Amino acid sequence: MIRIVGSWVTAVIVAVVVGIAALAWFDQQSFLSAAGPATSLTPGERLSWFGRDLYGLIFIDGTGLGFGLYPVLVAVALLIGLGVAGIVVRLTGGALRFWWYAGAGAVAMVTIFIALKMALGMMVVPGARTAAGLAAQGAAGFIAGGLFAALSRKRR
Repeated sequence: MIRIVGSWVTAVIVAVVVGIAALAWFDQQSFLSAAGPATSLTPGERLSWFGRDLYGLIFIDGTGLGFGLYPVLVAVALLIGLGVAGIVVRLTGGALRFWWYAGAGAVAMVTIFIALKMALGMMVVPGARTAAGLAAQGAAGFIAGGLFAALSRKRR
């Protein structure tokens, strides 16, 4: 049980960091597109932007719990997605284990943003407004799900 919980926590942390990096990248690209061709961002400015997004989405209290909403959404989505994948993996006897977990992670991350759009009538997260931005969130979930599959495997 500790192995599973530790694997899930690690997957959540990875999904949050990779997801926020993707959101920051697409935010930067939108900024550069709006600012015009004469504008650019240095690597230091890009890293600083990522740091501000990381701090803002993780630590700015949007939940009343003392931390941001993004990690909570990711944690709940991965809990549900990876839990369902676990049931499927057991029913299939472990066949395609990696792909079930990785796919579930991707679907879970994309579902967060589709649900937000459906609930609020608009995409409130700028970095996920485009198909590429949404796909990047799916990629973050895919990486996290694959990592969960690797870390949670029973050692023989």
